[in-house]
Amino acid sequence: MNSEYKSALFLSIKIGYLSSFQKQAANSLVTETLQYFVFFCRPAYSAILVKCLIINVLRFILAIPFFTAFLNITYWARHTWATIAHKIGVSKDVISLALGHEFGCKTTSIYIDYDMEKVDKANRQVLDYLENLK
Repeated sequence: MNSEYKSALFLSIKIGYLSSFQKQAANSLVTETLQYFVFFCRPAYSAILVKCLIINVLRFILAIPFFTAFLNITYWARHTWATIAHKIGVSKDVISLALGHEFGCKTTSIYIDYDMEKVDKANRQVLDYLENLK
């Protein structure tokens, strides 16, 4: 083993952050993901430089949850846009194109939150019609 490695400083940090991007049965289920980071600091570096390197890496690690939140916000924006467009009568094919999906893609249905009031109203009309037949 190299003498440089014998006197080197190894720093290990375990970080847990929440991840809601795992596709599971319950979409709102949040799980904790653990990440391990190991830093190698050569003894030739000054203590100040080592401290700066570690701080910069920690800044990068802290940016991970913010990036994750940004992805989640953009997903919600697409979901909301698709739902509103569907409610005002925009066809599913146009919504699919606007979201960048292929024509007739099933993924578009995931983004649309269907209004079940229309289904309830249709069911009520059918039941009323059947009762009037008696």
